[in-house]
Amino acid sequence: MTQETTYYTSDKVRVTNSRAILGAKTYAMANITSVSMGEIPANRTPGIVLAGLGVVGLFVGAGMNEGTCIGIAVLLLILGIVLALLVKTQYSVRLGSSSGESDALSSPDQSHIREIVNAMNEAIINRG
Repeated sequence: MTQETTYYTSDKVRVTNSRAILGAKTYAMANITSVSMGEIPANRTPGIVLAGLGVVGLFVGAGMNEGTCIGIAVLLLILGIVLALLVKTQYSVRLGSSSGESDALSSPDQSHIREIVNAMNEAIINRG
């Protein structure tokens, strides 16, 4: 029996030559054919829609000379802009196997995901 070699360890992540523990799931390295870093773009649509409603509300409130409507519209506009700016791109550990590709772990921290991907690729190379 071969000795288990650890390539990466951090909070909730461990990569060895025989398995990868990514969060709550454990994957057998023997079943993984490829590992890459995926990018999941930030979904800014809800923030843009909210800001758009705020702009429409500003025009409606100004046309009706309604202060309450203008106040609510400004609030919607500010919330929409903040929401659109706070959403971040997610990076994922993308695993390939005989059953296809899947995103096993995601995080907004690109360097953390890159370290895991590099460790898993090293484990695949060294498993022989």
